[in-house]
Amino acid sequence: MESKAITPIRQFNLLKHEFPGSSGSVYCGTMTWFGEFTPSALSNTYRLKISYTLGAAPKVFIVSPKPLPLAEGAKRLPHTYNFKDGKQQLCLYLPWSGEWRSSMVIANTIVHWAVEWMYYYEIWVSTGKWMGGGHGNWDVEKTETNNNQTGARLQHN
Repeated sequence: MESKAITPIRQFNLLKHEFPGSSGSVYCGTMTWFGEFTPSALSNTYRLKISYTLGAAPKVFIVSPKPLPLAEGAKRLPHTYNFKDGKQQLCLYLPWSGEWRSSMVIANTIVHWAVEWMYYYEIWVSTGKWMGGGHGNWDVEKTETNNNQTGARLQHN
């Protein structure tokens, strides 16, 4: 038996309860929520936006800092959906896999997955290696200018 879907207003109230410093609203059946997170003691602080309408998957964005820097040599952010208007929605799970369902609490799933994405994003920017799992290969080869007279570039494996 399928559990009952959680409404946007209930999701918003659960998010506000779990993250008291957060903000947002519910308007015409769509929840828009903002929260700030620091994935580790050495991390930047990120402002997260989650939009949710009953019957649709939550949409998750990093709204600041913006733009997010890329790892050296990368052409795009890992595990994101890129739109023509420049928005980059995080890809936190495979939508058709059942990893997230509307009966699940966003505060206990999507938010934690987004913070985990931020953590692995920071490692990726620094090392060029995506260690956060998922589909595809997001690793990039970092290069470092050698201090010799030819200006040759060294490749790290």
